[in-house]
Amino acid sequence: MTSSTPKAAPGAALYDGFGRRLHYLRMSVTDRCNLSCTYCMPQQGLAKLPQGQILTLEELARVARVAVGLGVDKIRLTGGEPLLRRDLKSLLARLSALEPRPDLRLTTNGRLLTDNLAMLLELGVSTVNISLDTLDPQRYGAITGLGVEEGARAFAQVWAGIQAALKSGRLAVKLNVVLLAGVNEDQIAGFARLTLTLPLAVRFIEYMPVGRQTGFLPQRFLAAEQALAIIRGLGDLQPLPARPGDGPAQRYALPGAQGELGVIGALSSHFCATCNRLRLSAEGLLVPCLFSGQALDLKAILRGGGSDGELAQALRAAAAQKPRHHLQTPLDHRPSGCQMSRLGG
Repeated sequence: MTSSTPKAAPGAALYDGFGRRLHYLRMSVTDRCNLSCTYCMPQQGLAKLPQGQILTLEELARVARVAVGLGVDKIRLTGGEPLLRRDLKSLLARLSALEPRPDLRLTTNGRLLTDNLAMLLELGVSTVNISLDTLDPQRYGAITGLGVEEGARAFAQVWAGIQAALKSGRLAVKLNVVLLAGVNEDQIAGFARLTLTLPLAVRFIEYMPVGRQTGFLPQRFLAAEQALAIIRGLGDLQPLPARPGDGPAQRYALPGAQGELGVIGALSSHFCATCNRLRLSAEGLLVPCLFSGQALDLKAILRGGGSDGELAQALRAAAAQKPRHHLQTPLDHRPSGCQMSRLGG
């Protein structure tokens, strides 16, 4: 270790008021995206944040360093689309140099993955989650708002990125599929079959009412259990054992599969009891719960001369605000929380 290695200041681990240890920080690095997915963006679009409101590279790295000092051992970079952030390599280098070094992960829509794969491998990113809701290029254009021709080109980019990441052999690859009734339920079996021959994880995620400006369409809701019923038609699903630090997915594998499947029942089967995360939005809002209206603005500390101790106290305060569980259900739901394009889910 050199004297310039950024070292996290030690401190008490982060616990919420219900005894859950929070050791996972999701950091949105931009609100910009090169897609306009129907469930993420409001129909009328959303004005981009002024550049001065977005956290700088140094501010993001500082929050991460303080969080690691409080026991955070996993950091995921999200967006918008994080690969649109021009200084992402510099940020990843700073995060990779932290001691103790956190597990670094990235969520992306995959359009820019091939071009950035070497950087992610160089800086030790362990896992990429790729958002992909259909295997049909035309339908991809409809879901993402790109239209038929551009959608087909973008789908090809995404699929090339998935193949390149798998070929590297050095990245865990997950596909995030938002379940949308009447839109992609006929794609569930196809996604599940991918795991038979490819060493990737497919996660089916229930559609959620996140973001007050994005209307929630109840008729689009498809429960995780409905997805499992379709997948069981392919073979005897084997439950996989839970691992330390596992996320909210219930994990399964088809017989003889190289990969695995998972479902995340955010509305139909709350996983709040095992939630281990805090979220930081692109403009610096520290959010204790995806469905919560509560948020703590870190910019006042970061840009007002606040100390690392004050930042640590803000992280503890956000942990203390974390609710026991959210109140959303398939039959009782309302748009809530920070806009997904600024928070990253």
